[in-house]
This record gives sequence, structure tokens and C-alpha cells, in this order.
Amino acid sequence: MIEPIRPVRSIGALRMVIRALGRRCPCCGDQRAWFAGWFRQGERCVGCGLSRTRNTSGHELGSMTIALILNIGLVVVAIAIAIIVTAPDIPVLTLSVVLAATAIIVPIVTWPISHTLWSAIDLRFRPIDGAESAEAAKWLAGRAIFVDNP
Repeated sequence: MIEPIRPVRSIGALRMVIRALGRRCPCCGDQRAWFAGWFRQGERCVGCGLSRTRNTSGHELGSMTIALILNIGLVVVAIAIAIIVTAPDIPVLTLSVVLAATAIIVPIVTWPISHTLWSAIDLRFRPIDGAESAEAAKWLAGRAIFVDNP
């Protein structure tokens, strides 16, 4: 028997954010969440069946906003640290190269985290309703039948 998704209010916002920062499903904590690879995503969490986009158009806009805030914030912090460490003789060329590399590497590293973090925020403000929970349980049941009968 597949259990429906636990009510999100019983999980707690801090726990969901910690799970999300670890690239886990914020709802069930499954390590795979909806990721099939670093950049490939499935439609549902393999642990609890939660839909990645939660049946809303524009859901990806939230994760892109989180990614933008996270990445710009980290690059600005890197700039500030580099200027503080190298002042008063700031090596502009070296600093530019290092920060350009940072601006390329940081988004690659934080891409999946921005998706799980946005899902945690979305879950906190829009808890799972009965229909969404039933849909997830139905998907999990169908997946279990498919996995058990190859």
C-alpha cells in the first residue's frame, strides 16, 4: 500500500530548506528527488511522487530567480573578499579571470540546488492538497507495478 504524502506543515520550514540545500526532495528527503542526473530532471520525485512543477505554469521561473539571487550573491561576495584581501594593490586582470571563472562554475554547481530550494519555498507557501497527494500516490503505485514487473 502506497502512503499519501505527509502534510508539509508537519515537516517544518527549516528541515525542508536543509533538505533542499542537500539536493534532496524537500517533502520526503529522498536523495534522488526528481533528478536523473546533474542536469536531467524527471517529472516526479521517485521517493514521494511529488510533481516537480506542481502543476503550475511558470514554476521554473521561481527556481531561475533563486538561481539568479544565489549566483549573483556568491559572485558579489567573491568580489568583496578578493578586493579586501588584495587591497590596496588590486590585480585587476587576475581578479577578472578568477571572477569570470567563478561566474561560470557557480551556476553549474548550484543549478539543482536552486530547483530543490524553490520547491521547498513553494511547498511552504502552497502546501500539498488532497488531490495532489492522491495523484502522487497513484503515480507511485503505477511506478511500483512497473518496477516489480519488468
